[in-house]
Amino acid sequence: MKKTLLLPFILLVFLIQGCAYGIIDDKRLIDTMSSDKALSSSIKTALLKDSFLDGFSVSVYSYYKHVFLIGEIPENLQEKAVSIAQSKKPNSVTAHWFTKKKAAESDFLLSGRLRTALIGAKGLSSTRIDTEINAGRVVLLGVIGTDEERKIAIRTARNVQGVQHVISYPMLPPRAETGDKPPAKEEYNGLNPTKKSTGRQKGAEVQEEPVQTFGPSGI
Repeated sequence: MKKTLLLPFILLVFLIQGCAYGIIDDKRLIDTMSSDKALSSSIKTALLKDSFLDGFSVSVYSYYKHVFLIGEIPENLQEKAVSIAQSKKPNSVTAHWFTKKKAAESDFLLSGRLRTALIGAKGLSSTRIDTEINAGRVVLLGVIGTDEERKIAIRTARNVQGVQHVISYPMLPPRAETGDKPPAKEEYNGLNPTKKSTGRQKGAEVQEEPVQTFGPSGI
């Protein structure tokens, strides 16, 4: 009898560990996470309809119904992409469009180094952080527990070899005293970029990617 009960118990442990890594660790409630996933999937499906993004790619994220469009598409498609996202009635739409640049190394390799650094960062729950990489430019997104976690994530990403810029959007859960607003954009230079930089490196901060934040009815 004990052996019969042992296998279900082991499976339950693995399920709990999996949930702890992916769901319980997220600051959003499960119903909110489901709603966000449905919203981002709906927008992605709408963007792909009729080959609107044929040959191009836009990543779609949603946190507390605040939607983020991250990608590199022609200027004549950018406004339409935002309009499509707004048609799904999110709380806001933030569009971050990368300017076209050539990467000095594989984004895949840089992604591996970045994820390893985030996992190893003390005081940071890396499973709350989503990342997008384009030619050494890193975008951080997600729902973090404290403002200190946001700072740790930024500092960690900036120190990864090959990172040119770090653009930060991680948000805290909405609070009554602060309201339900999308996170403000923060952008910094990488501290260990490759020799051939894709941007200015003199200052501590850099502003060069076109970003616009829209509410349900527009700018």
